Amino acid sequence: MALRFDVAGLLMIGYVVLRSEDWRPRSQGDVLAIVAGGVLWTVIGNGVWYIGQALTTSVFSGIMTSLVPVLTAGFSWVLLPKERLRPLSIAGLGVGFVGVLVMLVPSGTITFTEGLLGKAILFGGAGGVALASVLIRYADMSLSSSVQTAWSAALGAVLLHALSPLFGETWSGEVPLIAGVAVAYLGVISTVVAYLLYFSLLQRRPSFEVTLVMYVSPVVAAITGWLLFREPITFSMVVGFLLVVAGFSLMKREEIRAELTRYGIVD
Repeated sequence: MALRFDVAGLLMIGYVVLRSEDWRPRSQGDVLAIVAGGVLWTVIGNGVWYIGQALTTSVFSGIMTSLVPVLTAGFSWVLLPKERLRPLSIAGLGVGFVGVLVMLVPSGTITFTEGLLGKAILFGGAGGVALASVLIRYADMSLSSSVQTAWSAALGAVLLHALSPLFGETWSGEVPLIAGVAVAYLGVISTVVAYLLYFSLLQRRPSFEVTLVMYVSPVVAAITGWLLFREPITFSMVVGFLLVVAGFSLMKREEIRAELTRYGIVD
């Protein structure tokens, strides 16, 4: 993960330099946005997330991303006055968390296992991504999204390199070809391209709209995990995911209806 953000950071810094953008943080909002992107999004939402994913399945990991829009709405309720939740929306937030509980503890009995620890870590990772998304909008920064993303990637890379030895990881000096391809893909496509698009949208559209893409991830992850690794898609996963989607729909029913009306889907 640290190598991924090394690649991403260098490419994005080069992109900023070529565009001759003002790269210096000038306000507390700039610093807040950079720290939110570097610590919450990069280290917790990605680095720590991978630790949790290693303790459970890729299918479950993908499904847990569906929680991000719900948590984003919850954090927005606290930090962004224009995105306050009404009573029915608060009920939707509760429905979403019930869905999470169904996925985390499908049997209804808490047994402290490695798998449960992995699920809890994924929950924390989803919270990191959601809180970072809201804080970036809350920060009202003067930096462009590309500069903020470059700073956040560089900060995240440094922190991940510092944390790696704490988890007993060592550098062997040898990089298998498939590992190099994976790092290149994650660094360029999944980070540079995806992050520039994501953080740019966060400055232009409400955070709940941007995080809607998280509902595509569980479907892709479930199908891919089943095809490649024969990982099971359990009944509790499906029920929990549907409850999370239902909860989000309740929270953002007016915005969803407005978007459907804008596209002529409903009157």
